Amino acid sequence: MKPIFLCITLALSAPVWAGHHEASPQVLIEAEYNQYIRDFIAKDYEAIASHFNPPIQRTTFEGSRVLETREEIVAMYQNTMANIQEGYSYSEIDSIDIQAMSSTTYAADVNFTRYNASNEAVFGGRSIYLFGKQSGAWTMFSMIQAERE
Repeated sequence: MKPIFLCITLALSAPVWAGHHEASPQVLIEAEYNQYIRDFIAKDYEAIASHFNPPIQRTTFEGSRVLETREEIVAMYQNTMANIQEGYSYSEIDSIDIQAMSSTTYAADVNFTRYNASNEAVFGGRSIYLFGKQSGAWTMFSMIQAERE
């Protein structure tokens, strides 16, 4: 009798228990960023654009640009890939530090390395991404190129 009671108690308490253990924003943002990197490596421009909530601001060492639409984001990434380091094959995240700016805005400070097919580093960089929670999902709205430390 006790095993049946225990099973019923566990079954009834599982939804309550699950609600108290939702993933933190940092975990959700890191998962979103990891998927963005997979889409970047795959050159899936539509999927890459799905990680953003336009308008977005992109700041590089050359200046800033606002991309108003998803189509502009796709075009920017197509241009990026057309001009990426020679031999580029894939990217690896070296470190990611996600900090709360407010309850709905987080900054992800990312160091990354790009590699060729021979697993040789062809570029090392750092970017800071601002994420906002829109319609229940964490998406990027700003990308800032930064000096790698």
